[in-house]
Amino acid sequence: MCIAQLKAERIGTPETKKEFREFWEGLFTHILIYPNVNWWKLVSQLYDIHKNIWNLEADIRQSKLDNDEMEVGRRAIQIRNWNKQRIVLKNELNQLVGEGFQEVKKDHASE
Repeated sequence: MCIAQLKAERIGTPETKKEFREFWEGLFTHILIYPNVNWWKLVSQLYDIHKNIWNLEADIRQSKLDNDEMEVGRRAIQIRNWNKQRIVLKNELNQLVGEGFQEVKKDHASE
């Protein structure tokens, strides 16, 4: 949902806005099913993580840093660190609702 929200905000096409609305409506279903989860805190944290990753990746994807390997490497490390936090929150959510699976990275720097 958080990535869909970023797409809706930053790309802003009718399709991205529709996708976000569909995820948003789905969230309310989960709020009703799992009322003891602090959904607003979790969604806010996940949104911030995805926003930071998006911001770090943007210039790389647009080839703006092709001549700055040091900056690309620095950003890659930051992205990895944000991804660690994303995995922790995702696993926490899966445990709280008893659905999904625990994501575990093997031989991976984000473990």
